[in-house]
Amino acid sequence: MARSKPSPLESLRESSRVRDAARELIRAVAAEANQRELSPKAYERALKGVARLRGRPLFFPAISGGIGRGARVRLADGTTRLDFISGIGVYGFGHSDPDLLETAVVAAAGDAVFQGHLLPGSEYIALSKALLRHAGGHLKHAWLSVSGAMANENALKMIFQKHSPADNIVVFEKNFAGRSLALAEVTDRPAFRDGLPMTGKVHYVPFYDEGDPDSIARSLAVLEGHLARHPGRIAGMGFELVQGEGGFRCAPREFFVALMERCREAGVAVWVDEVQTFARTGELYAFRTLGLENLVDVVTVGKTLQGSAALFTKAYNPRPGLIAGTYAGSTVGMAVGTRIIERLELEGYLGPEGRVALLGGRFERRLDSLKKRMPRAIGPRSGIGAMQAFVPFDGSPEIVTAIVARAFEEGLMVFSAGSNPTKIRMLLPVNTTDEELESGFSILEIAMRAVAQEHDLSC
Repeated sequence: MARSKPSPLESLRESSRVRDAARELIRAVAAEANQRELSPKAYERALKGVARLRGRPLFFPAISGGIGRGARVRLADGTTRLDFISGIGVYGFGHSDPDLLETAVVAAAGDAVFQGHLLPGSEYIALSKALLRHAGGHLKHAWLSVSGAMANENALKMIFQKHSPADNIVVFEKNFAGRSLALAEVTDRPAFRDGLPMTGKVHYVPFYDEGDPDSIARSLAVLEGHLARHPGRIAGMGFELVQGEGGFRCAPREFFVALMERCREAGVAVWVDEVQTFARTGELYAFRTLGLENLVDVVTVGKTLQGSAALFTKAYNPRPGLIAGTYAGSTVGMAVGTRIIERLELEGYLGPEGRVALLGGRFERRLDSLKKRMPRAIGPRSGIGAMQAFVPFDGSPEIVTAIVARAFEEGLMVFSAGSNPTKIRMLLPVNTTDEELESGFSILEIAMRAVAQEHDLSC
């Protein structure tokens, strides 16, 4: 029987002719990129030029050369770095992944660079379906957007509209929600809202403290206090299940269950912020990893997705006009995001024995090994799966900053998170190899020993 004519909604990526053309273009781009390299002086001029354009220098003196391999990225001066922070989480499969590049090339040659909600394409539909496929059945709808902050803004608007006239929100201490005006107040980092007007309608609850046997009761008591002081005015509570900027702090399931159930009793929306945890905790969603699917009302995702989205139940489906907006995301971002979800499903990344969970175990074993060689330099570890952190030495910001800078010089990109103590954090590509992990830890050890010597610290 002859094959029926392909549907316009079927991915062009499935065409062998299209894939062959995409591969040829990628090969040509890589060959050309390999011929381009800035001299040290030209590279320094480029860095200064970027600083002038931005009004401040880059955090790392790093400009991508356009190609890489796995966790390694090639800079425009021809040097390479192991990238263990992934652009703070956006390079989920590392750099220059052939399959994702082919997907991107095919999508880029389509009808439009960006898609809007008024006229979506097949990529919009495929991504929405893929997101909901893993959501557990309780969440029925997905609204795509460009940034994680926009997804969180949409979540807040849905919650406030549903619970109007309630106009207060509760979140965890040391949370991070985004960089918009509203989310700067939600985020518990005073420096991130310096000079901004505040409404006074955001209230904080302590996150889980593993050193406190009464941590759950203590957080519940603070929540009860907010509910009592603002009766009928608390619209929702935000749950960052693994605190990112807060230092990759985790909590057991029973902590979240206790607070979420109390929110449900009080008629308060449960909003889960998964902008950073998406695809990094062993399941596509951390709320599924923790078995919380029947307790959530609105969930936001981003970063590894190559775009963002808010997922929500029927009860939180907003009235027309509330969460509109021109752009739903880039065509390339949607296509690559969908392919990332497919890869996670098909290549064994998900589940308690999946590759993401195993990556967390491999990281922990190498950190334990480093601790044996440097017992006074390696403090407590935190994190899960492909998001990991630890306290170096005394956890002072100055020492962490020095280690991050020295690690970059030696060939490794890591970042900081948290305060009192400050930690070194890593958002590893989910496909990080054993060789890359071993090389990264070797560089980290060199950097830490160098900083220890410079600051007269005992290892």
